This record gives sequence, structure tokens and C-alpha cells, in this order.
Amino acid sequence: MNLLEYFVLPLISLIVLFLLTKLMGYRQVTELSLYDYIIGITIGSIAAEMVMGSFNDILKPLIGMIVYGVFTWGVSVLTKRYLNFRFFVEGKPVVLFENDKIYLKSLDKAKIDLNELLMNCRMNGYFELNELDKIILETNGKFTFYPKTSSRPLKLGDLHQEVQKEFIPTILILQGTIIYENLELIHHNQKWLEQIMKVHGINLQEIVILYVDGQQTIHFYLKNELKRDFI
Repeated sequence: MNLLEYFVLPLISLIVLFLLTKLMGYRQVTELSLYDYIIGITIGSIAAEMVMGSFNDILKPLIGMIVYGVFTWGVSVLTKRYLNFRFFVEGKPVVLFENDKIYLKSLDKAKIDLNELLMNCRMNGYFELNELDKIILETNGKFTFYPKTSSRPLKLGDLHQEVQKEFIPTILILQGTIIYENLELIHHNQKWLEQIMKVHGINLQEIVILYVDGQQTIHFYLKNELKRDFI
């Protein structure tokens, strides 16, 4: 392998991985099913093999990555369209506990012992099973807990009080760059934004972030040269 191959092969591998990721869609690691996890590891292994090879051996792993990527994309399309096929590929959520009954057969099917179930209950703030109405093991391996009415946290709706709807802040300037799409979203323009900066005596280049909240109030933070060490 010559020096050029050391740079070109990893670059090709990264580009193909990026394109395949765009094709297959994004998911957080915690949301991956067992099938997604295995496919991801396989494609990564093929990409590593391509990097360690030479130009003469690039075609075989490249085709392998593309085949895996296209196949995974096809499976994702089918799972969205056909419910039974989705259950076949990803499985179904499993009820492990319901109405004060532990389903031991469901625990065996999910390869989970009782100690692991109780540990996950404690990690989620439930120290007694009688606080829970239902426990479900989702297809991504995470647990969902449904507390009993008497054990669930108090909500504002329980107090029968009206609350104002909260809005996500709209960022208008980020690190000295105006986000014009967000300006249009709140029905304002650059001239209005420049007037806001003029009123506050600030210029564009010194703004780290400027946003407007749900009450139409402007908030901004400016650059500074202060250094903050970790404690």
C-alpha cells in the first residue's frame, strides 16, 4: 500500500458510510433494534476491511457495504408499510408486569431475570412493584413503566389551573450569523433585527446567541475573553 492509499481509502470509506447513513436514516444508539445494531456493526466491519486493503481490493467491500445499505433501506420501507413485517423484523413489545402479576414466561422469553427487572425499577425511581401498574419491555431493549394513579407525579392539570402554553425559543443569531429562516418564521426581517441590536448597543460580531422566547422577549449573550477553569 503506497502513501496515497493511506489517505484515499479512509476518505472513500467515510464518504460511503455517510451516504449510507443518509439513506438508512438517523437513530440514536438507544433506539436501535437488535437488527439495526447487527447491520451497523457489519457495515462498520466491512468499511474497516476496505481501509486496510488496497485499491485492487476496494470493489468487493464497497459493493458489500452498498448491498447492506440498500437492503436495510428496503427493510425500513417495508416495516413502515406493513405492520406484520415490522413485527417479524423488530419484534413486539413484551408486557413483563401488569395488575400486580409478574409474567415469568415473558421474562424468560425476553432473557431477563427478576433481579434485572427490579434493578431497572429502582433505577427509574420505583422501589416497590406495588407502585406500578404495568412494565413493558420495548423492542429497543428499554423498559417503559406505567405507575399507578396514586404513585404518579403530580401534574399541573391535577390542580385544575390554567397554564400558558410554552413555546420553543427561536434563535435569530448564532455565533455572529443571522438565521434568516427563523426571522421569517416570526414574521420579521433583518432591518427589525438591526434595530434591536442598535437599541441594545451591540453589534453582530460580538453576539454568541440571540433568541426570542414565547413572550416575544429578546435574550442575548455576548462574547467574552474570560477563562473559567474546572473546579
